[in-house]
Amino acid sequence: MAGLYVHVPFCAQACSYCDFHFTTKLGDRDRMVDALVAEAEATLPEWREQRFHTLYFGGGTPSLLGAAAIGRIAESAFTHAEWNLREWTVEANPEDLDPDTLSHLRDIGVTRLSIGIQSFDPEVLQWMRRIHTADKAVQAVNDAAAAGFEHISVDLMYGLPVGAEERWAEDVQRACDLPVDHLSCYILTAEPRTLYGRQLEAGNIATPPDELVLRQYDVLCGLASEAGFEHYEVSNFARPGGHSRHNSAYWDGTPYLGIGPGAHSHKGQDRWWNSRSNAAFLKHASTADFRGQRSSEKLSGRDRFNEALITGLRRIQGVDPNALETQTGWTIEPNGALDKLLEDGRCEWVDGRLRIPEKHWPMGDAITLELMR
Repeated sequence: MAGLYVHVPFCAQACSYCDFHFTTKLGDRDRMVDALVAEAEATLPEWREQRFHTLYFGGGTPSLLGAAAIGRIAESAFTHAEWNLREWTVEANPEDLDPDTLSHLRDIGVTRLSIGIQSFDPEVLQWMRRIHTADKAVQAVNDAAAAGFEHISVDLMYGLPVGAEERWAEDVQRACDLPVDHLSCYILTAEPRTLYGRQLEAGNIATPPDELVLRQYDVLCGLASEAGFEHYEVSNFARPGGHSRHNSAYWDGTPYLGIGPGAHSHKGQDRWWNSRSNAAFLKHASTADFRGQRSSEKLSGRDRFNEALITGLRRIQGVDPNALETQTGWTIEPNGALDKLLEDGRCEWVDGRLRIPEKHWPMGDAITLELMR
């Protein structure tokens, strides 16, 4: 099986923290839709040996395209590949989700919405440069549920340099009280090319202390558990039946194809990605020469071993050492680093799989680094 990711590189406004590929110049939306359709038509026939199970529109802000354009891109994908569609997700911002749009998204076959709320606190929303209000966020989720969406995810963010400490518990509780079956909750990281990164560099703002971030993580885990969410990946929580199939496939090594500027693809030992330039992508789309703007690499067994550790140890299942050896030729051998991690409780064996306990997940990247080859 495989997953298809469609990158929509447009946003109405640049958020203070975002380093994804996007532009706020919206004049090329129609040309970009044509180009995404063209790439799907040119690329998907090469994947005939794969049956696609998940479709994910990310960005950027895919909801800016409108349901008709999203449906047109999807129809091209459905026409040029083999499908057994189990999940179709569209990322959206609350301000784009009126009842008519939600009804149209349901009509074209979207099964899951990922709504970028980030916070319900006005001060935090203003610093983030988000357009929506807390009331609009709540309304969008309730309208989505009323429209028949059974799978709704909301994004929240913590570890911020603004806002009172107690606002995080309020954000999490408010999200848990909504008709959602999935939470994606991220610790904010500062990227150099963002407004937040520039504020830090200029000394106008300071990152929150690690102790605060860890307290917020504990609050998140506790409130989510009380509300019936399983913490199945470092940043992701799901009620029964609400796990993201598409993202879970990324983490377990399932092949995926990405279309659109900046989108990545992976199959076997090969990985490739499109240019992070709308202009370059559109230029090559005009001649259907999408290979001309791609970069690629071939992953060694060691690369695949390390990446499997990175993704696997972020999940509640952890990693299966036997499967790792079969897939990559490398093993998790007992050594000083692993022995120490097991001794101090930062790693554990559960049913023959190695994993990081939930309380240590915030430091998971550093723990994994000790085991990489």
